[in-house]
Amino acid sequence: MENKEIILSILNDLKNGRTPSHTDYNLHLDIWAEFIEYLDDVKYIKEVTIYWFGDADEYYDERVHSVDLCKAKLTPFGENFLAEQMN
Repeated sequence: MENKEIILSILNDLKNGRTPSHTDYNLHLDIWAEFIEYLDDVKYIKEVTIYWFGDADEYYDERVHSVDLCKAKLTPFGENFLAEQMN
């Protein structure tokens, strides 16, 4: 799957009340966290928590422990983006 397809699928899952997981896309947890962090950064989704191992001062040592999407929601901006891309 291409990155854009993964992003649209994640947004669509959240819109439809499903909680996607990295295993749905055969992605390593660190890569999955990058997708989720990107979607949160560009304000397509909100209420996301990413848990990290490692020292916050040493970025290269940080590894993702887990990604919590149980409260994740699309923002209005994310809904508009999804609607535009699906047409």
